[in-house]
Amino acid sequence: MLNPEFVKGTAWPMGLWVILELLFSPALLSQSTSPVASPQHPAITATSNLVIVPALVRNPSGESPPELKDSDFLLTDNGVRQAVKLEDTEHQPLSVLVLMQTGGAAAEELPLYARLGTMLSYLTANSPHRVALVEFDSQPEYTWSFTSNIDGLDDGFAHPDGGDGGAAILDAVNYGIDLLRKEPPKYRRIILLLSQTHDEGSRARADQVIQSLGENNITIECISFSPEKRWLKNQFKNPSPENAPYQLSPDLPPLLHTFNLGEPLIMAFQAMQKNTSAEIAALSGGESLPFGNKAELDRQLAALTNHFAATYTLSFRPTSKEPGFHALQLRIAGHPEFHISSRTSYWATDAIGSIQ
Repeated sequence: MLNPEFVKGTAWPMGLWVILELLFSPALLSQSTSPVASPQHPAITATSNLVIVPALVRNPSGESPPELKDSDFLLTDNGVRQAVKLEDTEHQPLSVLVLMQTGGAAAEELPLYARLGTMLSYLTANSPHRVALVEFDSQPEYTWSFTSNIDGLDDGFAHPDGGDGGAAILDAVNYGIDLLRKEPPKYRRIILLLSQTHDEGSRARADQVIQSLGENNITIECISFSPEKRWLKNQFKNPSPENAPYQLSPDLPPLLHTFNLGEPLIMAFQAMQKNTSAEIAALSGGESLPFGNKAELDRQLAALTNHFAATYTLSFRPTSKEPGFHALQLRIAGHPEFHISSRTSYWATDAIGSIQ
């Protein structure tokens, strides 16, 4: 259970409730015997008095509004208004790490990734850049080191190696953060996560990954597929005649050539339990875009490229020096109808330092 005094008086975004419940769940804490920085609170440690907040702003029709100024952003830290500064990132160098799931349910999706190089070319066209590729199944594998030659990655995207049955998203993200933290400090650091929605088989705990995110200025953008939806779609498309006749009612004849009606229900419940990739992306200030086929993937890749170009980067120095969890809320002055995707929290300590 969460400590009522810890959350008292704070307006929490929905995604943070999910993260906090994950952090405090006995099942999660039993996955590892490694010590945690604090036994009662998630350890998102930002050893800096400068907080970076990426923000994507859209009007109700989904379009970017006219260019905004510093004064248009209303940012609160635990309910207290902060003075924000708009950072100029138009030509900032980029370090982009692609985390590509190749294991588990990703086998059917791998042929769809052949055009990733084209999308990355658009994404990095106007800035110096370095791009790397990590494939993962039950564990991450550093497939291609950081390079400015995106064309060299085309073969990796078009012919990825098949993986085992795992989908260790948290392990892959943790591994990716370790790689990106070694990139030059002047580079804007991005993880592009291509994965299913929920984690399967990670050894890293959620609190460890969140701590790493809090210590580094890294944005995670996720393009995800649902194994449950894919499985269910295949069942309808390719009905299995091996299944026994299904007796819908004693007064009706049995249904022949059906799929297993129990399995989709079980898988649906599993999918509802958590959406690992979306929660990690939201925590970092990025977005999670779903796809179910090639057309949807192409559309989401194009949308991500546009979103990235339209993202604002805000910074502020907190007026409160109190260590612990800080909830961030961002609004646009005079426009409550605008939709904003932005970083929603950070964890402060009493240490003074700088994030590189």
